[in-house]
Amino acid sequence: MSRPSIILHATPPLHPLPASDAESLYYAALLQHAAPDGWALTRGDWGDNGGKLPFITHLAHPVPPAHLSSLPSFTDPDEVLEDEEKLDSACWKAYIEGTVVDIVNHTYYSLPPNYSSAIAKSQFTGLSFPMNQYIPQRIRSIVKSRLEFVGLWGLGGLNIEESDAEDEDRKRQEEQFVVGPGGTTTPRAWTGWRSGQETERRRRKWGEQQLEQKIKAIFDPLARRLGEKTYFFDQRPTTLDLALFAQLAFVLAPTLPNPLLANILRSSYPSLVAHHDRVLKRLFSSWSTVPMVVNQTPTRTTWGETVASWLPGPSKSRIQPPSSSSTNPKGDNKAQNDPSSKPKTDKQKAFERGRWLWFAGAAVSMVTYLFVSGVVAFEFGDEEEDEEWVAYEEDGKEEEEEKTILEYAEEEEE
Repeated sequence: MSRPSIILHATPPLHPLPASDAESLYYAALLQHAAPDGWALTRGDWGDNGGKLPFITHLAHPVPPAHLSSLPSFTDPDEVLEDEEKLDSACWKAYIEGTVVDIVNHTYYSLPPNYSSAIAKSQFTGLSFPMNQYIPQRIRSIVKSRLEFVGLWGLGGLNIEESDAEDEDRKRQEEQFVVGPGGTTTPRAWTGWRSGQETERRRRKWGEQQLEQKIKAIFDPLARRLGEKTYFFDQRPTTLDLALFAQLAFVLAPTLPNPLLANILRSSYPSLVAHHDRVLKRLFSSWSTVPMVVNQTPTRTTWGETVASWLPGPSKSRIQPPSSSSTNPKGDNKAQNDPSSKPKTDKQKAFERGRWLWFAGAAVSMVTYLFVSGVVAFEFGDEEEDEEWVAYEEDGKEEEEEKTILEYAEEEEE
C-alpha cells in the first residue's frame, strides 16, 4: 500500500485516542470526512515545525489550515452551507474555541491528578534530553497562563503532587499582610511549605461546586442550539460538528483519574454525548481504525553520540560486525559498495591524526594567549592581606632591634 499524500503529524497517542490533544482529533475527523482515502496519521516530532503540533503536510510540504481546501480530493464540509449558516457556524466555533477548549484544558492540566497521571505520561514519553526538560514546562505554562486569565486555574483543586498548592500558598502569603497597632503592616506569618495543602483540601469541595456551575454555563447554550437535531446543520456534519466532536472525544474516550467533566456531560447532557457518538460512528467504526503510517523522520542523534563523535577512537568500520557478504558469497552489491564498510587507508588515518593535532595545537595556543596577554590571571592572595603581612614583619623587626639595643646596654653596665 502506497503512502498517502496528506499526512497529519499529531501528538503522541492517549489510549484509546490516536492523539493526546483535541486539535489533532479535529484535523483527523476533518480529513476523514473531507478526504477519506487520501490521508493518514503519524506521530509527530516536537522538534519539527518549530515545536508546534499538530501540523499537516502534503507530499512532505507543510500546509496551513487555511489552505486545506486547495488540496486535491479535499471536499469542504461547509460548502453546502448558505452565507448566513456559515456566519452562524463561525460564531459557534469561536464560542467553542473560547469556552469549551478552556474547560477541557482545565480538566487535563489543572484538575488533579489528571496531568501527572494521564496527559504527561502520554504526551511526553520518549522525549530525549534536553527536550524533556523544557517542552513539558513550556506547554503547561502556556495553558496555565490562559486558564489563569479566564479564572479556571486551580478551580476544583490543585495538583498537590506537582507542588502547585505550595506555590499558590506561598504567593498568597506574600500578598497578604497583617495590620498592627497604629496602622502598621507586617507580613502574615508563614507556616511552612506544606501549609497550602490543608487549605487546598478544604477548598476543593467548594471549587468543584463552582466548576460544575461553569461547566453548565458553557454547555447549556450548545445543548439548546443542537436541540433534537442530528447535526447542527442539515443531515451532514460540518466543521462545527467536528469542532465539538473533537473536544467531547478528548474528554469522553480516555479513562481519567478525575473524570469530573466526563461525568457531568454524561449525566446532564445526553444529547451532546449522543451527537459525539453519531459523528464517531459516521467517521470511524472505532478509534483503532484511524489510518496510521510510520513517521519517516530520521532519528536524531543524542548528546552522547554527538560528544562521542568528537573524540578520537576506532572508526565505525572497525567496530561494526562482519557484513553478511563475508558469510554469504552472493551478498548484494549495495553492501559491498558502501563507503562506511570499507577500512580506512593510511592517508585517511594520517589526515585524521593531523586534524586532531591541529585542534590540540589551537587549544593550547588559545590558552597560552589568554594567560600571556593578561586576559585570564590567577591571584594567590589578597593585596590587603599582603600589606598587613608586610606591616607585621616590619613591626617585628623594630621590636627585635629595640630588644637587641637594650640587651647590649645591660651588658655594658655589668
